[in-house]
Amino acid sequence: MKSLAQRGNSDFYTGLLLVVVAAVALLYIRTLTVGTVLEMGPGYFPLGLALILLGMGLVMIVKGLTTAGVPVGAVHLRPLFFILLSFAAFGLLVERAGLAISIVVQVGLAHFASRETTWLASVITAVALAIVSSIVFVWLLKIPVSVLP
Repeated sequence: MKSLAQRGNSDFYTGLLLVVVAAVALLYIRTLTVGTVLEMGPGYFPLGLALILLGMGLVMIVKGLTTAGVPVGAVHLRPLFFILLSFAAFGLLVERAGLAISIVVQVGLAHFASRETTWLASVITAVALAIVSSIVFVWLLKIPVSVLP
């Protein structure tokens, strides 16, 4: 029988990530009013989601410790860096440059996360996402964000 240290597989670490995300969510929503089922407060839905995530995470941790699963591979820094950079760029640009330009920049930065993507696929994805997001979020859902600067 393998020791707990040797059983570190992807299920265990996925469960650990879910538990950490749920704990952070519970920490942030602790000051919100939960309310009741008939009169839900602003913390009702986030509390439910956080508890579901916590439960799923605990189940994944137990599964990872009790069964042999897929071992965790090497951490690839290039995709991690460019995907996180693309999210940060979107967050910084969305109010200044508008939704469409920030989406195009985000997809352009995320393009560098993989050597397998082509520029044509990234351009098509960026333009399609910018158009669909503008239609859905600005015109249909009336979210107050500008499409262009």
